[in-house]
Amino acid sequence: TLTMADLKLGFPKEEYDSLVNNRISIVDFLSRVLPIRTADVSDPGNKLTELLLSYHSDDGGAVIITRIELEHVAYDDQKKAGKINFKYFLTYHYACSYSEKEYKKNDKVDFVLDAVATTIKLTFLDLDTRSTSDEF
Repeated sequence: TLTMADLKLGFPKEEYDSLVNNRISIVDFLSRVLPIRTADVSDPGNKLTELLLSYHSDDGGAVIITRIELEHVAYDDQKKAGKINFKYFLTYHYACSYSEKEYKKNDKVDFVLDAVATTIKLTFLDLDTRSTSDEF
């Protein structure tokens, strides 16, 4: 069975109204409401980077995410749901060899917008069920 990890984040109602009234695109909306700005990414309390990092915790070395981008977004405005393909950059620090490596990664995440609660719910595939067939 597939297990999922969910992340719920609130967003300002004004941003949602702008989306509904076609003043901003879904990509603009997500860029504004998701914690993917440079300052957000470096914040140790960022739950989004935490979930993305959990995919790489067994790789060895100290790992941080330096950048997150929205590579592709599909959105159904009737269902208020879609998919995000996050492109993000990992930097590994290996203390013993004083070396650093940067890797580019992709992860697909489902999302649902709740207009009443003004939340976005991101659903991540759990570590154990994620395989290379999920990547594109």
